[in-house]
Amino acid sequence: MDTREQMRIESVAEDKSEITVVTTGARYVFDKSGKNGRILCHQQLNQKRLLAVVELSCPFSTLSVEHHDDTTCVLNQGLEGCSYLRIQINSDSLVDLYCRSDWDLTRELHLNFSGSFLPDYSARKDGHVLLADEDGGLGIYPYRGLRKVELTDAAQRNWQISYTLKPSSRLLLSVFPPRPFNYEQSLQDRIAHHDLEGPWLISPYPPDEMIVEASEYANILVLHTKIWQGKRTRAGQALTSVDDVYADAAWSCFDYVPVDENELRRVVATAHSVGMRVIPYMSPMFSMARGKDFLDRVENALEEYDFDGVYFDGISMDILYSYELMREARARLGDQLIYLHSTYDPVGSRNVYCPFIHTYADFVLRAENAEPFDDKHLRYAISGFNTSNTINYVCYYTYQMDFIRELVDKVLPVKVRFYLGLPETEKERLLKKEYFPKLDREHPSPA
Repeated sequence: MDTREQMRIESVAEDKSEITVVTTGARYVFDKSGKNGRILCHQQLNQKRLLAVVELSCPFSTLSVEHHDDTTCVLNQGLEGCSYLRIQINSDSLVDLYCRSDWDLTRELHLNFSGSFLPDYSARKDGHVLLADEDGGLGIYPYRGLRKVELTDAAQRNWQISYTLKPSSRLLLSVFPPRPFNYEQSLQDRIAHHDLEGPWLISPYPPDEMIVEASEYANILVLHTKIWQGKRTRAGQALTSVDDVYADAAWSCFDYVPVDENELRRVVATAHSVGMRVIPYMSPMFSMARGKDFLDRVENALEEYDFDGVYFDGISMDILYSYELMREARARLGDQLIYLHSTYDPVGSRNVYCPFIHTYADFVLRAENAEPFDDKHLRYAISGFNTSNTINYVCYYTYQMDFIRELVDKVLPVKVRFYLGLPETEKERLLKKEYFPKLDREHPSPA
């Protein structure tokens, strides 16, 4: 699904006292009337409400709309000399606040956030803050120039966050959810993930019988990293141990060349014949190709081998790079599937993530090696419901059986899903017995 079609700049209105920008997920009011500029941050989806007010230490007296279309609105506020404040609002409800200043470096830019809702979930990491409740929330991400951040206890409605930034700085603000949740897709689309758990020395290309059986439970087949040539397989060397698999490092290859092209084409053809779409492992995080170069190789491989989308194992540890890459990936792939694994990136935290990045994916895999976690973490840090509104999967392959059994009854109410791991282990047998029948009661299986 091309998630961009669910997000747009709905309207832009400007007068002497304020500028109002409405997106699918948010309404931002830029108050120009006072000594200091203010931004009123409203949520639009689920319920219309004020989430927070941001007061800046600079005026909005000459704030003006420089450009707007269906995807972007750009505002400009002149400061001293050639300095300026550039505020860009995107259709995914992200505010990108960029200050370019030739002020004395002892000067500072201050932003004070005053809360207007009571978060049920709050998480912090290096100044990045995520605040959410059942209906939505907001995230704040100081990208460059952070000098100091002060936070009050988020367990109160009138929480306060104060940022002190360098005169040249950049900060991102996200109101979420940016788009509606596709409940029908969350029930109908189901993933079978081959070779995620191991044993690592099996063939990376599942046999026809395994694909046919998996199609009774899933309609998307994910092929993992070893389908591609790495350092050793490029030289024609066989992988005979787990150490060989790591030394091959196929996840970091620059070009996507199959270990066995005939086998890859067989797998794709068999999966398509039983109604399954096929998406291969490709990693912006680990690939030796970057940016446009990486996406060119993704597009070429998808076209060459008749894939139906892509599985991204991470993006990067840079918020803006990750954001722009996901937006460009979605623009290039359109309605093709994007399945993203994002447990820690881009801020190095399981608890603080970026809904405005995830929302460009169809599915997001989270919580690798995260066992155990509590119900609140499952609801707000693993589920994408009313945050990014992606369909999120739990990365369970290292989990103990007892914990998986506990999760079976907890995931469906919070819109979290299990993939079907291949080859089958006792974990998959448990899921077939206890999870998939519950999912089928919500919606018939793909078969």
